[in-house]
Amino acid sequence: MTARISLAALVAITSVAAAEGSARPGSLKPEDLKEYASLSGARKRIVDESLQLAAKDSWLKYRFGSADPISGGLDCSGAVFYILQQVGVDPPRSSAAQFTWVKEENALIEVSASVLSTGDTAFNALKPGDLLFWSGTYEPTDGRTVPVSHVQIFLGHEKSTGEPVMVGSSDGRAYRGTKRVGYGVFDFKLPKAGSKAKFLGYGLPKISG
Repeated sequence: MTARISLAALVAITSVAAAEGSARPGSLKPEDLKEYASLSGARKRIVDESLQLAAKDSWLKYRFGSADPISGGLDCSGAVFYILQQVGVDPPRSSAAQFTWVKEENALIEVSASVLSTGDTAFNALKPGDLLFWSGTYEPTDGRTVPVSHVQIFLGHEKSTGEPVMVGSSDGRAYRGTKRVGYGVFDFKLPKAGSKAKFLGYGLPKISG
């Protein structure tokens, strides 16, 4: 009886943990991505660096305000900041400033809020390494004038599923149907109709090398 109760308790605890989003984000090998073989230069390095970080033994948690893995976690723009620095780029720190940076470099492709599928033609120019931007995921309190609140890095499509995936830090996005928290691989999905969150666009400034 005791063994049965312990097993039931373990299942319950596991279920609660999953519901609270305590699962670790995914990790992939570069060769798991359809587009990887065709990548070169900065985009290849961005994908390599981001996946290497996701594959580390230590689970990097979501940590608001952090851009350094040594702290044990990263926030969304901190992850982008860190990865781009590893490939020799010095980007702005916040998601709003990163959005402005991409836009001012004439590299931003804006996506209408009416687009609800990543299969839409609005994403025909999307490439691995592009930064992905959202608004409305939370209410920033830093006085930013650009309403951008979230950023991730597009990785491409998984060979095994054909689904688009991204990498970064999040406190609740999903990977393969399970809510995850921390730094790693997530499904790239657009907000549902009626959501406060809006997908704004994507792009990456030209990076030499």
